[in-house]
Amino acid sequence: MFESPFITLALIVILSLLCWYLVGMQFNIRRGRRALKWLEQGLPIVGEKAALNWSGISHVQIQVPKAKEPFRAIDVTIDLVPRELPFWFVWKRNARARDTIIVRAQLRAAPRFDLVSHSPHVRADEQLKRSGSGQWTAVQGGLANAMNADIRGSISPYAVNRLIVQTTLDGMTLTRLIVHRSAPNLEVHYLLPPFEQVSPQRVFTSIHQLGEEVAQV
Repeated sequence: MFESPFITLALIVILSLLCWYLVGMQFNIRRGRRALKWLEQGLPIVGEKAALNWSGISHVQIQVPKAKEPFRAIDVTIDLVPRELPFWFVWKRNARARDTIIVRAQLRAAPRFDLVSHSPHVRADEQLKRSGSGQWTAVQGGLANAMNADIRGSISPYAVNRLIVQTTLDGMTLTRLIVHRSAPNLEVHYLLPPFEQVSPQRVFTSIHQLGEEVAQV
C-alpha cells in the first residue's frame, strides 16, 4: 500500500525516459540521413567510391579508401549530439557540444609541420597534439575567425592564417583545423550547417584545395 506511489513514480520516470529515447533516436536518424544525402552530392570531388558505416544512432562514418590527389584516403564523420540519452544530452549541451562534420584525410606526401587550431566555439584539447620532434609554439596575433593555433615545424604564422582562410566558408562554422606529419595528416571540423543554405560541392572543393595548400607549405 505504502509502496504504490513510489511504483507509480518509477513507472512515470521509466516511461518518460523511454519516450525521450524514442523521440531523440528518431530525430537523430532523420538528421543523419539528411546529412548523408547532403554529403553524397559533394563526395565525388574527393573520391568516387565510398563505404558507409553507421555505428550507433549518433555516429555515421563515410570512408573513401581511394581518394583523388593530393589525398590517399578520406574519412568523413557525422557526429551528432546523443539526443536519445537524456543525461548525456544535457551534459553535452552544457559542454557546448554541437552536431559536427569531421573530415580526416591522409595525404600522399606528409606535411612538414604540425598545426592544432580551434575556434572560440570549442575548448582546447591538448590530446590533439601528438608526440613528435620539436616544441609547440603558440601563434601570436590575430588569426581569421579568431582562431587559436599552435604550430611545430616548418610553417609561418602567415601560412597558418592562409590555411584557416582557405577552410573558411560562408554558412559553415569552422571549429578545428588540424595538420599532422603522421596520418591522418589533415583534420577539419565544421558545425553541421543548414543543408539548404550551403553547397556540399563548395565544401569539398575547399577541402580539396586545402589539401593542395598543405602539401605545398
